[in-house]
Order: sequence, then C-alpha cells, then structure tokens
Amino acid sequence: MADETNTAPNEAEGDGRFGKARSFVNEKYSAASEAARNGYNQVREKVEDVDFGAVADQVRSYVRSNPGKALLISVGVGFVIGLLLRSEDEE
Repeated sequence: MADETNTAPNEAEGDGRFGKARSFVNEKYSAASEAARNGYNQVREKVEDVDFGAVADQVRSYVRSNPGKALLISVGVGFVIGLLLRSEDEE
C-alpha cells in the first residue's frame, strides 16, 4: 500500500507537467498559425493590387528596347533553372 500512495502523487505531477506542456504547445501553435494567416493575407493583398497587364506591358517594352539584355537574362534564368532541376534528379 505504501507503493500505491507514492505513485499517486507522481501521476498527479505528470498530469500537471503534461497539462503545462500541452498549454505551451497550444499557445505556440496558435501564435504560429496567426502569424502564417497574417502573412498569407498580406501577400494576397499585394498580389491583388498588382496589375499584371501593366507589368506585361512594361516587360514587353523593355524587351523591345533592350533585346540583347533580355536574351542574356532569359538564357541565364534558363541555365539556373536547368541546374536546379538537374541537381534534384541526381540526388
């Protein structure tokens, strides 16, 4: 019987520790969830504000006025994308 009384307080301590850990994790989860939600909403608002037609017109105008630079930039971007895709296949 002495052993049974000794284990009861330990179980109560364990429940208390578990409860504290659970509340700590819930608080951190709530904070992270709220931060992610806020970040998503900010990005969504910025994307909604962008006029993609105007951006496309600016790109088209830049390419027409600087065809050499545009070609070199596109070759460089293609090369980097190719390296990234190739390295994923080899691993």
